[in-house]
Amino acid sequence: MWSFAVRHAPTALLGAILAGCGADRPAPPPGAPDVILVVLDTLRPDSLGAYGATVATSPAIDALAAHATRYETAWAPSSWTLPGTATIHTGLHPLRHGLRTFGDKLPEAQLTLAERLGAAGWVTGGWSDNANFGEKNALHQGFDRFTSSDKPAVAYPNASVMVKAARQWLSEAEGPVFTALQPMNCHGPYRVPRSALKRVYGRRPLMGFRYYKGPMGEIMTQRQLEARDRVGSRYLQSAREQQLTAVRYATDEVGKLLSHLRSTGRYDNALIIVTADHGEEMFEHGGFSHGYTLHREVVQVPLIIKYPGQTEGAVVKGPASLMDITPTVLATLGLDKGLPEGTFDGVDLRSAAKEGVLPPRPLVLDLQWPKRTVARGLLDGDLHLIHIEKSYDGLVDTRKLYDLRADPGERADLAPTEAARLAAAEERLGSLWTALAAGTPIVENVLSDMDQEKLKLLGYME
Repeated sequence: MWSFAVRHAPTALLGAILAGCGADRPAPPPGAPDVILVVLDTLRPDSLGAYGATVATSPAIDALAAHATRYETAWAPSSWTLPGTATIHTGLHPLRHGLRTFGDKLPEAQLTLAERLGAAGWVTGGWSDNANFGEKNALHQGFDRFTSSDKPAVAYPNASVMVKAARQWLSEAEGPVFTALQPMNCHGPYRVPRSALKRVYGRRPLMGFRYYKGPMGEIMTQRQLEARDRVGSRYLQSAREQQLTAVRYATDEVGKLLSHLRSTGRYDNALIIVTADHGEEMFEHGGFSHGYTLHREVVQVPLIIKYPGQTEGAVVKGPASLMDITPTVLATLGLDKGLPEGTFDGVDLRSAAKEGVLPPRPLVLDLQWPKRTVARGLLDGDLHLIHIEKSYDGLVDTRKLYDLRADPGERADLAPTEAARLAAAEERLGSLWTALAAGTPIVENVLSDMDQEKLKLLGYME
């Protein structure tokens, strides 16, 4: 079953933008490109061949990256869906859009990318299989058509359902479109149809790992940390093989969408973005899933952008952020003119990059999940500071500091031995946090209206 919603953007800000409902839509600029945004929920960059995966997990995305721009190091502002997805669609840090905890609802005054593009003449369609990107939290604002799944969370639809619907909609849409998709197959329990089980390894992935069952459930939800001793190499291999099999299935489906764009003549001029809302831990720091820590494996994401007319691949180094997606889209389309300074916390990636390098900048991380972990973090050059207020595994008022250049796996905590570097990073995080928090809006929390059972099945609620 699917739910379908259409919502007007705030009329005082944008005017009526609905298509097909009698409202007049402004004419887009001549030759305006389509905008295709694919957020593969819970996708680690190292799961893609374009980022170094050694098995065939993503031929369709690798082919896209070959003539697109791949941002080598991109970061999410948090390690779970609601703050990350809200940041993608607003260009704002979670402290500025306000969606930081379960059930937070986007204030109507906060404009989404769909609202901005709809106001400029784009026809907007969105598809989501994640309850944290939907009508309840108002992230569907501005979509002429928004479709979400109402199946139980562990039984999310296969990505093929979403892609088929989006392809049909694209075939019928007139004028430039903004199409946003967020499929869930890369998210645990890493479900794929039976026909896709052998695509990566020529066999079914190893079994043994069960999402939120067995040792994983004991560690992450029951807080039985001694179960870490029972996590062996075969168990981890099973988890990784299941996840990578899901990545292959999901990216193959995205490939079908890209093929449709080619066959209908939309591809060359399209602005196409493939990214993720956050990553996934595979026991690198004693746990699994996401939303439990702010380590690199859960906040680093892939970011691949094919700009209109781009035919040659490029790699851009330096820190990119999910905050950059909305301002980059608007600047690429020429829709950023006249926007007040400070409208976004992100930057236009094309104008910011010089000779394939983005300038250094500090990025603030935020994790507000009181029943799991409350923490904040700072990415500043090679340093990664994590300040834990409390965590699922019993840490309280703890600082961790890593040098990402010397220690990309974050194995050596420098906090006990590098007092001066720690103090400087703490001071910088404090000042940046204060500045961002000054713009935090008052948000309504509608958790009582959300399907709490779905969230429990996903491991989001306990």
